[in-house]
Amino acid sequence: MTENASLNRGTSLPQENIAAAISRYHTFLISAHVGPDGDAIGSGLALQHALRAMGKEAWVVSTDGVPPSCRFLPGWETVVACPPTQPQCAFIIDCDGTPARVAAPFHLIENAKYRVLIDHHRTAQPIFDINWIDPQQAATALMIFELLKFLQTPLTADIAQCLLCGLSTDTGNFRFPNTTPEALRSAAEMVEAGADPAEVAFKLFDERGFGATKLMGIALQKMESESGGQLIWTALTASDFETAQSGDEGSDNVVNYLRNVRGARMALILRERYDEGGAVARVSVRCEPELRADLFCQKFGGGGHAAAAGFRVRHKQFSDSVAYVVQSAAAWLREN
Repeated sequence: MTENASLNRGTSLPQENIAAAISRYHTFLISAHVGPDGDAIGSGLALQHALRAMGKEAWVVSTDGVPPSCRFLPGWETVVACPPTQPQCAFIIDCDGTPARVAAPFHLIENAKYRVLIDHHRTAQPIFDINWIDPQQAATALMIFELLKFLQTPLTADIAQCLLCGLSTDTGNFRFPNTTPEALRSAAEMVEAGADPAEVAFKLFDERGFGATKLMGIALQKMESESGGQLIWTALTASDFETAQSGDEGSDNVVNYLRNVRGARMALILRERYDEGGAVARVSVRCEPELRADLFCQKFGGGGHAAAAGFRVRHKQFSDSVAYVVQSAAAWLREN
């Protein structure tokens, strides 16, 4: 019998299999998607806090760092680009687990003895040893919350704050259609345990740096409309980021303002950035859930949710990427 098979034998719930893995192994990698948001970082840190409280070694790994909006969370400074040793078990959360989407050196995941996927995206596929995929969940944070309850892990104030950050992120501070009674009840438990909803809401949705605020002004000034006002988009060049003296995180949440334009069914923001592969256009999409942003982005190798998703695309010129994506979005609107 293989090691992985022995962990799965006689169990039926993913939480049971995960509990067996946690019991067996001592070192853990926790990573989420590239360009991490509050659900990715908050869920990861909550799990890290819980594992360390059990006497385990655990590291949240993000090669894209921690966005400024999450730098109030307990333990955010412990996030690393690479752990000090090869972990025995890898947790991939809030992500489909494919090499292009995971914000961790993928050889560490490939070389792990056991791999666990915990995700609530519709486009996720079962590719690891344990695959807990539940698109009905409002956030991955709710799945981690459920797991910690199963493990009978005490809900400390630090864990609760991280989980509330994740839940608030993916429900749009409890304004999106996925704000279910379960989400609200869970949030209440987190607040009772010591989470601060006012701080979470301010840090995630309101606070902006000076450069980020300048960048938002540039983005809104460059806003364009297509498809009779159904598509609102803007594009930020590398020069725009230099003018505003802002990093990529400065463009966070700008796309939500575009989506709020009356009559808009879909909104896009395109950003000219650079990574290990050279120039790349980072694209964020917001739309009516019926338009399935996740399926639109999947065409470009990205993913996300029905109402919020993203991807990256490469062309020799950023203007070519902009034209290609805008034309594709307009066609998607015509077809849907």
